[in-house]
Amino acid sequence: LAVSGFTVQPNSRTPFPLHMSSTMESGVPITISGNNIEVTDSLVEYVNKKLERPLGKLRSGGAVKDCTVQMIVNKNPKVKNNHRIEVNVSITGTTVHAKLETPNMYASIDGVVDRLSRKLMRYKERRLAGWHEGDKSVEEDTAEVISALEQLELLEEEETEAKSKEVEYQDPEAPVVTKIRSFDLKNSITMEEAIFALDYVDHDFYVYRDNKSGEVNVVYKRNAGGIGLIEPDQ
Repeated sequence: LAVSGFTVQPNSRTPFPLHMSSTMESGVPITISGNNIEVTDSLVEYVNKKLERPLGKLRSGGAVKDCTVQMIVNKNPKVKNNHRIEVNVSITGTTVHAKLETPNMYASIDGVVDRLSRKLMRYKERRLAGWHEGDKSVEEDTAEVISALEQLELLEEEETEAKSKEVEYQDPEAPVVTKIRSFDLKNSITMEEAIFALDYVDHDFYVYRDNKSGEVNVVYKRNAGGIGLIEPDQ
């Protein structure tokens, strides 16, 4: 892993991007650079881990040449999605590009990898749709790319199926509905009838549909005394 740190030109406030070059487990050479963000070891590890899956299969078939990743942070506080990532993958016959901006760099990495995977699938479909006789070496390279992408597609389908079988996470702190109250909102009544009904329910409010406006209103007993009315804002 080769790392070159920030260097600053004289009379300049903006540092050059930090570049990190490494090789993924599958052997794909990857260069990661950052503008207005420190390219930490944890970021590099996360990028390599996320890209290993979509690019690993292609690398095994000899289809991937290299990959470049650029992470950019917009320092403008008015920009909500200020963490941008761009990924360029050189594969046989073309370059696949994907980019995404979110409020968090790790979220941007997750999202851009999903976009990249979908673009690789579309590349395979277009290659298949435009198949024609031509240069033998080109056909052989294309066949290798398509084969690798088909393996990737199958792997993603298996993972999606496995996730669907997992038990959905239950938040122990999530609020639980312990009681349900029902009101007749099909038939409209007057406000006076709703107030009258307050004396015959075991709670201090009554929901009804007003016979004049047709809207759902609520009358309730105020702590300070008297009756309150809640109605939709016109």
